[in-house]
Amino acid sequence: MPGEIVYCHETGGDAPQRMWTVKADGTGNRPLYVETPDEWITHEAIITPDEVVFAILGHLDRLQKKPTGLAIINLRNDTMKLVGQAPLERPNRGFWHVNGSADGRWAVGDTFAGNIYLINRKTSEMTLLSTDHKMRPDHAHPTFSPDSKRILIQSGLLLNGASLDLMVIPIPPALLNRE
Repeated sequence: MPGEIVYCHETGGDAPQRMWTVKADGTGNRPLYVETPDEWITHEAIITPDEVVFAILGHLDRLQKKPTGLAIINLRNDTMKLVGQAPLERPNRGFWHVNGSADGRWAVGDTFAGNIYLINRKTSEMTLLSTDHKMRPDHAHPTFSPDSKRILIQSGLLLNGASLDLMVIPIPPALLNRE
């Protein structure tokens, strides 16, 4: 939205308070989601004019005492909803990078193991779309196409992590046609 800024306190690790919002004139600076010391918030993305998606990591045992997963917060009323969680067993340990479709219908997340999950935001149905996208030298970072029908990822799958390729994962028609 014009006049609004969402930004993060990046530390290369766990920030004490990661996500913030402020008006473009510098007023109204505030935490977007107030995190606690036993949460690790990361990889936020603006997905609609009113929403930000982010990951609440569960990759360490100490972080699994509270709910973790893919979360969406509303910028207008501060309501937050966890919409999905990938399996927490090793090596997955939950979602790492997350995104959402501009039409508000879908969320997507990658895991530490390089698996890509699609989540229907209305039904919470989670579908494993693709697996084994090596996380070296980087991460999958799923991103939706403008029409919300495809997901772009970085992948080291083809060369066992030696280099990254860009891959497009179409959302299966059977899922697109469901209400």
